[in-house]
Amino acid sequence: PRMAFSFGKKEEERPSLSEKFGENPYRVFGVTEDAPYEEVEAAYKELCLEYKDDEKYKIKLEMMKEAIFDERLQLRMSGALKSKVQDSPFEAKLQVKKEPWWSKIAWLKKIVRKPEKKYATQCSCLMAAFIVAGLAAPQLASTTMGFGFLSAMGFLYNRGTPDIRRDDAGNPGESRPANYGALGKTVGLCMIGGGLGFFLSQIVIANVALPATISGDAVVNTFFCLGLLATALFFQVQDD
Repeated sequence: PRMAFSFGKKEEERPSLSEKFGENPYRVFGVTEDAPYEEVEAAYKELCLEYKDDEKYKIKLEMMKEAIFDERLQLRMSGALKSKVQDSPFEAKLQVKKEPWWSKIAWLKKIVRKPEKKYATQCSCLMAAFIVAGLAAPQLASTTMGFGFLSAMGFLYNRGTPDIRRDDAGNPGESRPANYGALGKTVGLCMIGGGLGFFLSQIVIANVALPATISGDAVVNTFFCLGLLATALFFQVQDD
């Protein structure tokens, strides 16, 4: 018969979670042993609210949560546990980020960008103000379109550039040379975006019966500003 030899120290058996904490963390959290990550996290937050005045027990709850995640991760790495969640945080590092379609086109990859929340809010609020002004006062539509065009150009041209340093009084502390290449792209893209908006407005005016309270000039102003907004949101002319 064959004889098996073991070398080094014998691996000590790890204590169960119940032995480690004196109570079963799964029962404390009210979840099953195959509960998904989100369910464990939600149970932990509810317990923290319930025991918000007991700092020691909140620390114990956090240790229980981490112990559960550690045990679940080890079980999953060994193949003994299958996740119920398709996009589980336990496998986040293994997932390959899918690139957007425009990144496969060289010239689009250089200028197309997803907007950040703060930037998108600033652009949307200002262009919405121009749209509302055009609806409220159609006779000023051409004026609001002009302001909208200049504002979109400002947003687009300055997107991706560092903030200008200012002194204590709020005055600009530096001057930057003009980037004529970026300026040319800015004018071109805004003309395309505004032009598409104008073209769509003509289609709407020709095919849709507008209420008496909405004039054609207001419709043109609305679509023109929406085209400029889309241009400012999804394009960047300055190099990263």
